[in-house]
Amino acid sequence: MNQTRDKVYVSLYAKIYTENFSDEMIDRYATGEEIYQFLLKDAKCCLPLRGDHNLWYLGCNEKFGSIIYRNRFWKWSFGEASFDNCEKFINAVYQDGLFTERQYQRLLKKIEEGREIGDMYRIADYLAGRRKPKIKPTTNTETKTEKENSYV
Repeated sequence: MNQTRDKVYVSLYAKIYTENFSDEMIDRYATGEEIYQFLLKDAKCCLPLRGDHNLWYLGCNEKFGSIIYRNRFWKWSFGEASFDNCEKFINAVYQDGLFTERQYQRLLKKIEEGREIGDMYRIADYLAGRRKPKIKPTTNTETKTEKENSYV
């Protein structure tokens, strides 16, 4: 699908902490590109870590929120946030031709990551775990050589 420059009515809101969710996409008209960029934008709720996407808070916040897209409305209360709502929203925007195939697939991948995380309070742990250096497994030869060198 080709992405259009059409602007559509959208309002994305999630109550996190003490109003830390961006109001940038509340009650406005936006293009598919603007919606896409907002969903993947760093929410900055896990500083100094980077990469906590707004999309993840829409799908797993502990309080309440809503997604309004054109005449469609998804609303949740305390403990009812769901990535199912996010996926339905993403599908609707894509079906209307506002996301490219690449954007759509990337958003679906981020939704799956969010489902893995499952809880907004685990986002920081998830991000920290992704940034840990990979430990190279040692082989028997390396271990033997290290032991020999340690006696020198």
